[in-house]
Amino acid sequence: MPQIKLMQPSQPVADFGVSGTQITVAGVMVDASEHESDSGQVVEIRHNGATAQVGGNGAYLAIIEVPPAQYSEAIHGDEGELITPAQRLPLDPNTLVITLWPTA
Repeated sequence: MPQIKLMQPSQPVADFGVSGTQITVAGVMVDASEHESDSGQVVEIRHNGATAQVGGNGAYLAIIEVPPAQYSEAIHGDEGELITPAQRLPLDPNTLVITLWPTA
């Protein structure tokens, strides 16, 4: 389960749900694994007055922090030749951090 932080504890937040690497906030679904790269990424979900959306302008509803991709070790033979290159590992949902902002 991702770490969930509240910007202002005991204040109402948008409806949200988490299933593996898929996070839904105010009806907007984000698959964090699609945002994973070799450097950490931040995905903003905002409310622009009419609807929730990824990025753009408006009040924050949530910020999803996606850590850098992790890789397996490359395997080399006795002579140093590459046998198996490093492989990208699946995103561990436990490494995600979701910060929820209060809603009006």
